[in-house]
Amino acid sequence: MKKVIFAAFLAMTAMVAQASSRDDLESSAVVKGTIVLATDGTVQTAIIDDEALYGKAIADLVRKTALQWRFQPVMRDGKPVLAKASMHVRVVLRKASDGNYSARVKGATFGDDDENSTDTLHIAEGNRNIQPHYPQAAIRGRVQGTVYLSLHVDHDGHVIDAVAEQVNLGNVGPDGLLRQYREILADAALKAARKWSYVTPTTGKLARQNSWTAHVPVNFNLGEYGKAPSESVWRTYVPGPYTPAPWVDRPDTNAADALADGAVQTEGAGPTLLAPLNHG
Repeated sequence: MKKVIFAAFLAMTAMVAQASSRDDLESSAVVKGTIVLATDGTVQTAIIDDEALYGKAIADLVRKTALQWRFQPVMRDGKPVLAKASMHVRVVLRKASDGNYSARVKGATFGDDDENSTDTLHIAEGNRNIQPHYPQAAIRGRVQGTVYLSLHVDHDGHVIDAVAEQVNLGNVGPDGLLRQYREILADAALKAARKWSYVTPTTGKLARQNSWTAHVPVNFNLGEYGKAPSESVWRTYVPGPYTPAPWVDRPDTNAADALADGAVQTEGAGPTLLAPLNHG
């Protein structure tokens, strides 16, 4: 794994330096962009959106990694065609013992961000009125985090099963306490998600299914009075363990948290990657 020095990230890591130096603390960002696939499924072009948000070193890492991917060719009328798809790539930074940082691509998701597409799941309008309640125990403990949900959606768009695949906490502490807070946030997210409904696919390869899986992130963030929310794309947290959804045949551990805020990722949407990601 290549080492890259990121002096620009010192300010970012200072935000959590006061909290802990535990080994599993990591910082990451979801890099957004677009890939263009050649007719043989190789990546012809990889474009990073708003490169300045992540820095050239990170953008170059994602581009280089993306150009090594190979997908199942996209077919139209029985023939392979050039195709374009959005990508969301989770890049993780780790601080080494010498003070430098290593970066790696942890996971990625593709496609599924066109609000007008009828090929994928979309949030039903009624969901906007069913928001998770921030648990009082978490508020009192000043606990923040993101719950990554996997939802089983039936043909009518109802959630028939739900699992918290992973809970990343923006706090540190004893493992037992963190486990309790993960459960508290997960329970709050699941309670709301089980009441959600979705507009199901009516066109494309997923329309023939009887049920679908939606991957959804739920953020629990405490703002400071009088302060605007941070616009940084980088977050520092303690990653939680991964729990696969029992109804998914081949769960992708590395893609569980490679989701943009507010996104709904439909399992099976977008081009199909033929080999594991090159993590650098």
